[in-house]
Amino acid sequence: MRILSISAYYPPYVIGGAELCAHSLTYWFAANGHEAAVLTAAPMAEHESWATPQDGYTLYRVGTPHIYPVFKTSQAPGWKKPIWHAQDHYDPRNEAMFEQVIADFKPDFIHIHWISGLGYNGLKAIGRHDIPTAITLHDLAYTCLRTTMFRGSDECVGQCTSCRVSSKVKMGFLREIPRLGFISPSQSNLDTVSSFLPIEDYPRFHILNPNRYPTPRTTHVPSDTVRLVFVGRLEKTKGINFLLELLDPLAAQYKFHLTVLGKGPEDQALRAAYGDRPWLTMQGHVPQQNVSDLMAESDMLIVPSLWAENSPGVVFQALVNAVPVMGSDKGGLPELIEPGVNGMLVPPGDTERWRAAIVDVLEHPEQLLVLREQAAKQTDRYDYDVLAKQMLDAFDQIAAGSGNR
Repeated sequence: MRILSISAYYPPYVIGGAELCAHSLTYWFAANGHEAAVLTAAPMAEHESWATPQDGYTLYRVGTPHIYPVFKTSQAPGWKKPIWHAQDHYDPRNEAMFEQVIADFKPDFIHIHWISGLGYNGLKAIGRHDIPTAITLHDLAYTCLRTTMFRGSDECVGQCTSCRVSSKVKMGFLREIPRLGFISPSQSNLDTVSSFLPIEDYPRFHILNPNRYPTPRTTHVPSDTVRLVFVGRLEKTKGINFLLELLDPLAAQYKFHLTVLGKGPEDQALRAAYGDRPWLTMQGHVPQQNVSDLMAESDMLIVPSLWAENSPGVVFQALVNAVPVMGSDKGGLPELIEPGVNGMLVPPGDTERWRAAIVDVLEHPEQLLVLREQAAKQTDRYDYDVLAKQMLDAFDQIAAGSGNR
């Protein structure tokens, strides 16, 4: 099968799990007898490449007509954003680019991870060629322009006018694809999208992201210091501000250390406020190998997200390595974290409950070893090959016009 994966972000340009999933699956397709290609966006003109051979697959890294590249979204001034979204929905040059890639690679199947930044109207080109297509719902991009249904410090209870109009346009494009299916790594995310978009008649699948992470080069060694780790974008919705504010007063009484991996809009402010704390290390963005190594050395991953996470790759990565997780009881996290088995669930943003949960761990760290042992018995659930085969089976059902899970 000739499989074209679409992800505006793609390594080495990484901000989240969608592009890592696209990367892992592309390698799996190529290693298992399929002809694979990736369509992605170029940060600048000098990064563009056309039909470039990679390690077993073909790469199309293209420039787009947007007023700024998708990689600059978080830094772009507000007045440019409506123009950018209009281009992302309607600019005919998006369709023309999709047509060129389709004509060159001639895919039998298309797998979309992240199309925003390449152009949603590219879906029309896919539909014209009747290419069976799966969309993995890594977030809420088809229902929310921000992709999170979270504004400022508040969760959206419904769609605003702009998001409602955008969803209607996107749904119109999707309807032009005769054979289409949706895959979500969490049932929670699939249910949320289904509540806003009329996709109940399409094949829908709940499959964990088949991600392969580097094997740690280090091992876990017990310590009298409880070693916590946070991995993710440094933004308020991820709960990093909440976590640091919560931990700061506990440092006078308890022995722990938190390592923060990641960058984001809150980076500078958090470094200014907490950068001198001896209990905190902020390493910024590091290679995946370093993430695996640090997780292996740590006692617990902390995921204090305020918004409804889908199925965070960092949780997946931690559990693959039998690292217990304390996370917010919201979104897809409860589908991964089993209290008392491989971690703990705490109501999001509940200061008292989070403080009590962390204090309990700091006062009784022996429970972390028990959770680690139990998590180690569940690692088969995240087997890369098994999940990739489930994904390919979903593709076959979509191509045949059947299937619903």
